[in-house]
Amino acid sequence: MTLIVRFLRRVQAGYNWSLESRQFRWVLLADFAVFTFTGAYDFFLTGGELAFSSLIRIAIGTINLVAWFDVRNYLSTMATPLAPWGFPSVIAGQASSIPMLLIPFWIEISGYLHDFLDIAILVLPALLLFFAVAVSLSAIIGHKGSLTVTWGVVAALVPLAGLLQFWYVTFYKTEHERPRVNTTLELDKVAQRSGDTQLRGTITLENVGTAELVVLEAVYAVTGHTVGSTDHVFLDPADVHHALNEHRVTWDDESEYKGLIKVGRYIRRGRHLTPGQKIRTSFVFDVRNYPREKLRLTASLSLINNNGYFNKFKPCDPTPEGAYECYQIKLPPQSLMRHLLGDGPMARISFFQPTEEVHVPLLVTNFLALNWKGDPGKDPNQQVNVLDPFRTSRSLTSSVELRVDR
Repeated sequence: MTLIVRFLRRVQAGYNWSLESRQFRWVLLADFAVFTFTGAYDFFLTGGELAFSSLIRIAIGTINLVAWFDVRNYLSTMATPLAPWGFPSVIAGQASSIPMLLIPFWIEISGYLHDFLDIAILVLPALLLFFAVAVSLSAIIGHKGSLTVTWGVVAALVPLAGLLQFWYVTFYKTEHERPRVNTTLELDKVAQRSGDTQLRGTITLENVGTAELVVLEAVYAVTGHTVGSTDHVFLDPADVHHALNEHRVTWDDESEYKGLIKVGRYIRRGRHLTPGQKIRTSFVFDVRNYPREKLRLTASLSLINNNGYFNKFKPCDPTPEGAYECYQIKLPPQSLMRHLLGDGPMARISFFQPTEEVHVPLLVTNFLALNWKGDPGKDPNQQVNVLDPFRTSRSLTSSVELRVDR
C-alpha cells in the first residue's frame, strides 16, 4: 500500500513520477513467480491446447527474472537508483505482462458467478497490471531511448504470440472444430412368424470431424405407432402449413402413439471417439404383428469436445421434473485461472421418455455453473461456450420407421 501511495504522489508531482528500483524489483519478482508457476501448472497438469500459452507465460516470467537480476546488479554498483524504465529488460518484461494479466479479468467478466473469492483472486493480477501499465506508459512517453532493439523485439513478439494463441484456442478453434458426426439408423426384419416379428435395430456412428469427442449420453428408443389414415393421398394447404411451421420432422403425421417397446444405451457414457472412428451397435427384439402398425427407432446423442480428464458421472441433484434418468459431470478445468475463476462448469444430461404429447424420447443437455441451483432453462446465457469457451458441444436426434404388419 505504501508503494502505491508513493507512486501516486509522484504522479501528482508531474515531473518525476518514477518508483525507486529498490522497491520495484519486488514487483518483478512477483511477476516471475506468478507467470512461472501458472505456466508450469498448466503445462504439466492440463497441457493440451494451453501448452503453447504455458510456455509463453514461462518466458514472460523468465524475462522478469532477468530484469530483477539487472536491477539488483545495478543497485550493487551504483549509489543512485535508476528509474524502472531505465532498464530495457524491465520494459520488455512489463510490456509482455500486460496482455497475459488481462486474461483473468476476461475470464471473470465472461463468467456467470461473481463472488468474494473471485474478487480476492483478482487483487494480485490487478496490482501487477497497474505497475506494468505505469512502467510501459512512462517508457513510451518520456524514455523512448531506453529500450534497445533486441528487447524491443522481445517486448513486441512475446505478448503478440500469447494473444494469437489465446485467440486461436478461444475463438477460432471452437468455431471451426465443432463435433461432427454421421449417424445411420437401420430397422430390419430378421424373421416373421404368424403372431410376431423379430427385428434388428442397427445404429452406426462415425466421427468425421478433426476433434476427439466425449460421449455425454447416447440413448435409443423403439416406439410403436399406428399407421395414419390413408383416405386421402394429397396434403391440403392446412396440412402443409402445419408440417412446415410446427415441426422440423412431422413426428405425429396422423399416427397414434402406442407406447415404448425398447430403450437402451448404444454407447457408454464417457467413451472417447477419435477422428475417423466408427462405432456400430445392433440389437434384436420381438414385436407383435398388430394390423396397421409401424415402429420408429430414434437415436439421441450428446457430444462434447475432449479437452481433459472427465470425472465420473453422478446422479443429478436435484433431478429435473419428469426426467426418468439424469446424470451430471463436472467439466475438467482448462487452466489454473479457469479452475479458480470459471465457476466450475458442468454438464447435466436428462432423459425423458416418449409421451402421448411428444412421441419421441428427449435427451436434454444443459451446461451450467456448479454452484447454480436454479432452473437452467430459465437462463439462456448458461451455455458451455459462455462458461468455458474451450468447450464445444453438439446434440442430435435421428430416426427411422418400419411397417411390421407386412
